[in-house]
Amino acid sequence: MNINRYNSIVKYLLHTRYGSFIGFKLGIRGYNRVEPVINLATGQIKRLRPSYNSRVNVGAALSASLLSGSTLGGISSPLPPKYIALSTSVLSPASTDTTLSGETSASGLGRTAGTIGGYVAPTILDGGSTYTITHTFTDATGGHTLNSSGLFDASSSGNLFAEANFSAPATLVNPSDTIVITWTINL
Repeated sequence: MNINRYNSIVKYLLHTRYGSFIGFKLGIRGYNRVEPVINLATGQIKRLRPSYNSRVNVGAALSASLLSGSTLGGISSPLPPKYIALSTSVLSPASTDTTLSGETSASGLGRTAGTIGGYVAPTILDGGSTYTITHTFTDATGGHTLNSSGLFDASSSGNLFAEANFSAPATLVNPSDTIVITWTINL
């Protein structure tokens, strides 16, 4: 089999829903996941399946800029991507995306800095490592359906690092309903 054809098939597989899951589990760089947990004011907790995704092109340039200490790929002032944004839109993610379509700024659901932690070191030479970025959003008014999330390097505008649809819509019904968003970044 032609090596270019083989590479094309592998790349195609890795960009499918199951392929990105496999890529994340194998520690292939560039794959991340988002895990929403909804806590309703009624006490009901709903965990959505994790969604897997790849970082966008600007996210790759941001990573290169942060690691090199230089401004690469058009990134003028690189900062860590730790700001979590929520969206009411179902995304059609593309590598060229620079904004989160349908980003909400509803009271309590606007973009905010997450807490960084959960570092897991590699277990072998050149192995994958992960860390988490988490934030609990509280819907101040209720009645919002969220479908996706993104990670940015600023509290407004800034550079989009990664974006992902949730595995199912996250519906917040009442004021004080919360949603915990945990991004797991794979290095």
